[in-house]
Amino acid sequence: MERKFIKTGIKGLDEILGGGILQGSIITVCGPTGTGKSSLAAQFIYNGAVEYGEPGLYISIEESKGDFLFHMSGYSWDITKAERERKFMILDYPLYEVDQILNQYSAIQELINNTSAKRVVIDSLMPIALHFGNDDERKKGFLKLIDNIRKWGVTTIIVSEDIKEAETGKLPNTEYGMESFTDGWINIFYRYDDKAMERKRFIEILKMKGVLHSHKAYPVEIDKDGLKVLNGKPESVSVAIASVSGNKSKVNEREKIEKVKAALKLRMKKLKGPK
Repeated sequence: MERKFIKTGIKGLDEILGGGILQGSIITVCGPTGTGKSSLAAQFIYNGAVEYGEPGLYISIEESKGDFLFHMSGYSWDITKAERERKFMILDYPLYEVDQILNQYSAIQELINNTSAKRVVIDSLMPIALHFGNDDERKKGFLKLIDNIRKWGVTTIIVSEDIKEAETGKLPNTEYGMESFTDGWINIFYRYDDKAMERKRFIEILKMKGVLHSHKAYPVEIDKDGLKVLNGKPESVSVAIASVSGNKSKVNEREKIEKVKAALKLRMKKLKGPK
């Protein structure tokens, strides 16, 4: 099988991915609320449609098409125009129709065939996960979902909104474990900068089957044009945590040193006695 990379078109991301996303892959994009997961996913579809001539389908679960367009209207992307040209298709599923994604995948397949879509986004995983009664049912359901997506023959991003905080040096894990079933895993996360008194975004590639990708964490910025990965400033995850979240510990260490110095001065003064 020919190895072809699908470019995300997101500044700095394709480089740390090792050239892009392998065609036909299924990728989990995860992170806490507000990190920019849906923006990254929408940018992936939009860039494909506008820059690479690859139509895409955005499957929005729970959020209506109107809400999606409103939330993305702050960017410079002309999604409405791309939609008119049938390059950016939006399919919104209400919660009570989630089972159709699992059981009526052929309808989505037909839409993909009719529009020649090459890219698909499913946003988000949580409503699908909650459709199942227990963990065993959920695992079986995920396997069925992945199998259905494989039949579509497209490159897919699945957005997973919940993620558990990991200790330094340990891999994070999403609430429902979708990353275990997919080919790739992109994590966007926050670290609080005590000095700047703000939360800063970072991105890391935790998994990308068959690709030599970066294992560093990189700062992320979001502006009117979307996400930008500042790949000229790589940091290991442990360094990122230490340099951003660890500022407070550095301050505390300096305070301890100053206290020790003061105590030594006082002790020396007592040893010398009064003049």
